[in-house]
Amino acid sequence: MLFKILGSILVIFSSTMIGFTIAGFYKQRPRALRNFQIALSMLETEIDYGQSPLPEALNNVSKRCESSISMFLKRVRQLLLSLEGYTAGEAWEIALKEFKAQFPLNESDFEILAAFGKYLGSSDKDDQIRNLKLTLSQLKQQETLAIEERQKNEKLWKYLGVLSGLTVVLLLY
Repeated sequence: MLFKILGSILVIFSSTMIGFTIAGFYKQRPRALRNFQIALSMLETEIDYGQSPLPEALNNVSKRCESSISMFLKRVRQLLLSLEGYTAGEAWEIALKEFKAQFPLNESDFEILAAFGKYLGSSDKDDQIRNLKLTLSQLKQQETLAIEERQKNEKLWKYLGVLSGLTVVLLLY
């Protein structure tokens, strides 16, 4: 009897944690998109008004943004300055792949960021600014969609986790 109770508690706890983990993705995604917008906005300012070279601009922005994005930008800078001779676009793409698991973003978010990286450092300042503004507007749209998804799905997954655990326990008895 004790094993049944412990097993039931374990099943309910496990399914609840799965539900809360999935709900956490919906909760964290708008914040991550906002943090990327802030970082790219600072990068735009560095390039446009500070007229900093890209490695210096990445370094300056990485000092002032959220930690996971800061590490990402430092990695881009490190790859850019490495002896392998990566272009800015290649450095951005490599770092994006390396950090993909650390950002709670979906595929369309990564496609926007990857598209931005393809043109990074490959044109003049005005084109870079246009590309940054386009990326910022796309990320803003994604943030709006992410907020809507969060409102719809966050509670749903929390309740679904708990209720599925209870359902499994009831079916087993």
